[in-house]
Formats: sequence, structure tokens, C-alpha cells
Amino acid sequence: MGRVLVVGSYNAGLTVFTDRLPRPGETIGDARFDSGPGGKGANQAVGLRRLGVDAAFIARLGADPFGEQGRDVLLEEGLPAWGLLTGADPTGVAFIMVQDDGENSIVVAPGANAALTLGDVTELEDRIGAADVVVVQLECRAELAVDVARWARAAGRRCVLNPAPVRPLTAEELACFDVITPNETELAGLTEALGLEASASEAQAVALVDLGVDDVIVTLGESGALWASASGTRRFASYPVEVRDTTGAGDAFNAGLVAGLAGGATMPEAIDLGCRAGAYCVTRAGVIDGLATRRALDDLQPEEAT
Repeated sequence: MGRVLVVGSYNAGLTVFTDRLPRPGETIGDARFDSGPGGKGANQAVGLRRLGVDAAFIARLGADPFGEQGRDVLLEEGLPAWGLLTGADPTGVAFIMVQDDGENSIVVAPGANAALTLGDVTELEDRIGAADVVVVQLECRAELAVDVARWARAAGRRCVLNPAPVRPLTAEELACFDVITPNETELAGLTEALGLEASASEAQAVALVDLGVDDVIVTLGESGALWASASGTRRFASYPVEVRDTTGAGDAFNAGLVAGLAGGATMPEAIDLGCRAGAYCVTRAGVIDGLATRRALDDLQPEEAT
């Protein structure tokens, strides 16, 4: 199992559960509240650790109660302390609404995440060591993700971008990444920003491959996943489960995918592991509780897939 470095966001997650999401201007008064650690970078790093990967996480937290809570949780999960930096900005916060069928809406105040730089990463080069795969997202600045990808490529490391939340990237910037893992909405946002006219997800994914991305893996929710590469396209079935909360499913998928790649799996094997991890996650309320161990995923047998 190779080593993975995750560079990205930590957010405190403030979640309300309600039978339906409010309409503009409407107040719903019978919601249930929960709070806990989150952020796409943190979720993916914890997910990798749960799957047995030697993962490290570089992030910025605030010197506030949310930051203290986050540091405690991340250390408890086995992530090394050297990557958890503290700055003057407040800890990032995600405000999440989840309705009864599992659908959600999220607003993020990035706080300290916006202060994370490539310099924070390169200053820790001696600590990073022989990381085989580097993972980034877009909850921090888009420039950070691109800078890290270029740094990773120069060092011979594979870089995976989870482009969430979607931000416009140029063709040259996208080509810096070896693997991109959007959902359908994020894929459409990336291609629209480039002025590409493809409308179907498969054509959009192929268009990104044509720009120089080796592998584009699109998560399709209950429809599974789509993989596009220079060899063509392939679809992967979902795993039928009872959905409780879709928050964090993409992070769980990315953790499973990267765990597979770091362990020497083929891309189809890694995508299947990602699909299993995402399926497991949506059966639990909250993201951290939905990040599985490898044993839990082994209980989701391939013959259950539709």
C-alpha cells in the first residue's frame, strides 16, 4: 500500500435534518440539529485512513473551538499532527441541510482554508516523504490545487482532483491533473467554463480526456460511475442500499478510489472500491460516521450490484 498525501480543507459541519428543504423565504421549525468534523479534504483523508492507507493531511485550521475539535478528531483517526497547521483565520464552516430522502444543500464559509498555500506544502517536503498519490479538492483556492498538481508532477507523483465545489479551470490547468473525479453537475460546470458544447456526461468526460487528463471518473449517484480514458469509456453499476444521507458520498467514493490506486489496483478495481465506499456512506447520517473500514466494504458483495 503506497502513501497518499491529501492537501485540502477542514470544515466544521453544522447540519440540520428536515422532511424537506425550505423554499426561498420559508422557515421550517421542526428540524433536528447535529454538528461534527468535515470538509472535503478531511473527509477524504479520514476515509483513506479507515481503509488502511498510510495517509497524511495538510490543512489550515483556526485557533478557535471548531479548530480544536477538528485537530482532536483528525489526530484520533491517526493523521499526523505535522500537517495540521493553525493560522489567524477562523476554521472553515459548512452549513448543511438534509431532507428525509437524503438529498442535501450545503453552503461553505472557507475561513482558514483560503489561506492554505503551496508554500505550506513544500515546507513540509521532508515530512511528506515518498507519497505516491496526491489528492486535492476545490474547497480551498483553485490556484492551490493547480500549484499542488504541478508540484506533484515535477516530483513524479500522481495527482487526483476532486473538483468540488466546481470552479472554472482552463484547459491547461485541467491537464495538470492525472485523474479528475467530478459528479455530473461538476462535470457540466467544468466543460461549460471551457466553452465545450457536449451535453451528455459521456461526451463531456471524453472532452476532458482530449484536453490531456488521463482518467476522468464521473460519479452518477444511484446510476454508479462513468470512466473515460484514452481507451474509451466504461460504466460501473451502483450498489443498491437504503439511502439515509447523501452528504459525503463523493468524499467516500474518492477515498475508496484512491485507496485502490495506492494499493496497486487496476482502475476498474479502484472505481468499484469507490462505488462500494460511496454506497456504504449514504446508509449513515453524517460524513465521518459514513466512512467505512475495508472490512465493512467487503460485506458489500459485487453480486449485489445492479
